[in-house]
Amino acid sequence: MKRLLLFIAAFAFCQMGSGQEPESESFTYQVVIQNSAGEAVVARAISLKISILTGSAYDTVVYSEKHHVTTDHLGLVSLDIGNGTDKTGNFTSIDWSAEKHFLKVEIDATGGNNFTVMGTTQILNVPYASPAKSSKKPFQPVIEDKLFISRKFVGIFMDYRQTGPDTYNGPNIIWIKTSMDNTFGKISAYGKKCEFSVGDKLYLKRKFYSPGGVSGYWEYQIENDSSIYYRATDFQHDRKVLVETWFK
Repeated sequence: MKRLLLFIAAFAFCQMGSGQEPESESFTYQVVIQNSAGEAVVARAISLKISILTGSAYDTVVYSEKHHVTTDHLGLVSLDIGNGTDKTGNFTSIDWSAEKHFLKVEIDATGGNNFTVMGTTQILNVPYASPAKSSKKPFQPVIEDKLFISRKFVGIFMDYRQTGPDTYNGPNIIWIKTSMDNTFGKISAYGKKCEFSVGDKLYLKRKFYSPGGVSGYWEYQIENDSSIYYRATDFQHDRKVLVETWFK
């Protein structure tokens, strides 16, 4: 089975259902599902987990829910966010005016509950002015910003090589070989040894830090599904590219 991707040109619009009470408030999110060849995945039952995040590093989950849907003939799915299942948190109590909010999308291409993070996007137009005083007037459709990938599959771990002597006290570099070596080369990261196991699925993850609240920077790490990770070098020596280019 070809690995599924979320098409990065996702879009959304925020709208209150006509005649609904405040506790039924929701907004619609639409996204096209494609496989790794760029082909629309049509008539496929899939599961999506939607989380609304906040915080400077968008790492605080204030609400989440699941949707079990089927893609249409274009690979499109439409979600009524706020009316999903297996909810965590209270959608109607979200204070949209307090700070920035982000939408995190996870997918299980088999329709189950084994989700893979596909990306996160900032919610540019909040659904309501405040949860306590919601207007019944619907919002105009708005184009959402592009969904950006925050965690990228880079292959199955095969082997690694350390550079530098074991006794060196500085940040040694390890070169990690995966099954996608032809695409990414040997991924370089900081470390004196590598504790990944052969067969581990590896992901390149990026996270934004904003310690001053005004500007910030990205950090990149390579990780498996068991919380083992190493910080990736900004410059990838084997492919001679900046690591950030793999997320563009």
